[in-house]
Amino acid sequence: MSAPNVVNSLPATQAVYAPEQNGLTNPNVGIAAGTNARRLLCSFRGANLNTTGDTMISPVINSASYIVTDVVFTNASTSLTTALAAVNTGAAGAGNVVVANVALSGNTGPTVAIFPTVVTATKALNLSAQNMYLNVGTSQGAAATMDVFVYGYDVS
Repeated sequence: MSAPNVVNSLPATQAVYAPEQNGLTNPNVGIAAGTNARRLLCSFRGANLNTTGDTMISPVINSASYIVTDVVFTNASTSLTTALAAVNTGAAGAGNVVVANVALSGNTGPTVAIFPTVVTATKALNLSAQNMYLNVGTSQGAAATMDVFVYGYDVS
């Protein structure tokens, strides 16, 4: 049995594609790269929420043009009570706003995921920025981390 085409997130910022295993002709194998299917665009594990400012999520994975459909905040190291964060295509809130500054209080621990709303105007754009940033606007006030996953369509 061949391995499926899976996006693996490695520690911190590196996400890579596993080799394509004939996913176009065998639906049990996975989605082939370049088929414009919804997929992971970038991710970051262990984003520090106790410091305000930017963390580069990761370079966008193998796409020159993409549409963001979803952002997932999950795997919080503690119950987030005060932290606020946004996702942008540029540092310091520059570029396109993907997720406006949002309270992370729904992220109460490692088994919970929250799905902040992607800005409607951004969902209608084919983006080309090759980096995305998590901007912590208000820190947690104590040691806290979470994972960030950005999903969308590759339209390049």
